[in-house]
Amino acid sequence: MIQHYHHGLVLVSLVVAILASYTALDLALRIRQASGMAARAWLLGGGFAMGIGIWAMHFVGMLALRLPMPVIYALPTTLLSLLIAIVVSTFALHIASRERVSRRQLFTAGITMGIGICSMHYVGMAAIEIMPPIQYDPIWVAASLAIAIAASFAALWVAFTSREGARWLKYRIVSGAVVMGFAIAGMHYAGMAAARFPSDAITLGTAMIDKAWLAGAVTTVTLFVLFAALLLSLIEAQATARAATMRASLAQANESSRAKDEFLAMLGHELRNPLAALTNAIYLMNKSEPGTPSWQLAKDVIGRQSANLGTLVDDLLDVGRAITGKVALDLHALDLDQAVQAAIKSLRAAGKIEKHRLDYRGAPVWVRADKTRIEQVVTNLVNNAVNATPESGRIDVRVRRDGDSALLTVSDTGVGLDPYTAAHVFDLFFQAGQDMQRSKGGLGIGLTLVQRIVEMHGGAVSVASDGLGKGASFTVRLRAIAPEQEADAGKRAAIRATQRRVLIVEDSQDARNSLRAVLEMAGHAVMTAEDGPRGLQQLTRAQPDVALIDIGLPDMDGYELARRARSSGSRALLIALTGYGLSEDKNMAKQAGFDAHLTKPAAVDSLLALIAKTEPVDG
Repeated sequence: MIQHYHHGLVLVSLVVAILASYTALDLALRIRQASGMAARAWLLGGGFAMGIGIWAMHFVGMLALRLPMPVIYALPTTLLSLLIAIVVSTFALHIASRERVSRRQLFTAGITMGIGICSMHYVGMAAIEIMPPIQYDPIWVAASLAIAIAASFAALWVAFTSREGARWLKYRIVSGAVVMGFAIAGMHYAGMAAARFPSDAITLGTAMIDKAWLAGAVTTVTLFVLFAALLLSLIEAQATARAATMRASLAQANESSRAKDEFLAMLGHELRNPLAALTNAIYLMNKSEPGTPSWQLAKDVIGRQSANLGTLVDDLLDVGRAITGKVALDLHALDLDQAVQAAIKSLRAAGKIEKHRLDYRGAPVWVRADKTRIEQVVTNLVNNAVNATPESGRIDVRVRRDGDSALLTVSDTGVGLDPYTAAHVFDLFFQAGQDMQRSKGGLGIGLTLVQRIVEMHGGAVSVASDGLGKGASFTVRLRAIAPEQEADAGKRAAIRATQRRVLIVEDSQDARNSLRAVLEMAGHAVMTAEDGPRGLQQLTRAQPDVALIDIGLPDMDGYELARRARSSGSRALLIALTGYGLSEDKNMAKQAGFDAHLTKPAAVDSLLALIAKTEPVDG
């Protein structure tokens, strides 16, 4: 019997097959990402959508067949072919949607899909009611089965053997759907080529429905089912993404809250220890005679713990300013060798390294840097080495030139670092595990501050360790510059060690009186005022050489005091001595008329040196 096909319906069948395959593979991913009842619901929905799509392609392909007689389909057999397509599709998706799909499982799924598609096709062909029945060419039947199995396996392999990024995986699904769609179509039309319709065949019944209308109806219903499944998949994927984002945000908030609580507890511990020591020392000093061992012990404790508190506050403020980019660097040509030696000398004088063996070896190498900040880097690195190294342990500090770079290396023979700690050692507030007594102390900000300061200088800092118990080595790399000639010592202006008239404007009585005692001990004549108006009166009437002015004063702040003093003609050296230490505060002080800005607590030696260099107003 002569056979030919309606080309438009053939094309429709191919499009339906590809769309059904894409829907199935997309739903397989959704099944993989779901769990419990949701996974089972997506599995059944995916199997139903894919089964209907495959069956619709087959049925539209059947309707595309043009025979010189009407064709009638037995409804029960046709529905059986649809059921076969749904069942086999569900089974194949069950295998393909597993988290890990081995080649054996893919091969099994491919065979199952191939056999299922062939079974659906030939059961559907059996629904055609003609007599005598259709005969089949076994070679073409075998070819159709081989095509179905091979192409199904290829499609599943393309879509599910990769765990790459979402975008690339989407491309693989599209390509897998195209391969699978052509596989289904190829198998169908190979099966149709196997069919031999007898030339004397007759239809067992009367055709009541137009083929074109039936093909359109089947296609429309199928497309509705497939697009509905894809829409549900898209909605669920977006909901899952939003839920994942919310979970991530909640986890991040919980982590931030936990880190905050841990930091506050750690800060409380670090602050209470020196405060307890200060409280005990003050009590001991009040109960002891001056010059006795107990009085001297209390004095030493007060000195050490005041310095510790000052360091804690400075580090907290510095790391905050460094992270927000508010640290202003005073860059000058600097011999790194001399700066490191100066920092080590200060550490020795403070007794920080007296229980360790520190070996320093350096060579002159010049950098453009802020001397104070570089010494802060050295201090923090050495303190870190001291905390990590048992008493009598060795700490090596080296300075050398390496090509265009200046290298500062601080190595120790201490506890060493495991890979996780080494990767996070520069993180803010990160500390390696400590015991409940926190014998090492610290806030976990020193190394963060080191990294920020070095990076602000255009350099880099790194850490290396061979593991726990094998020590660690921190290396700072800065850009080296050509050496600069030191100024002729004979041309330096000598500081005249003469008495200066100094005004202190400070509302805190303890701060005012203690500073006055320090300055009078240095031989200066000191006047005081406790608020802005009295300070201005002293400045204009007494004409002091130097005025140390707090910013947060009652009635008139320090900025306004400086502006009025300058407008009245005061030639005194105005020094802002305040707890406000941001770069904006320094700029405001300069604009108000201050000559210098010192952040509390100011180093006494630096303050005295600044006052000593001041020219007397009447001189």
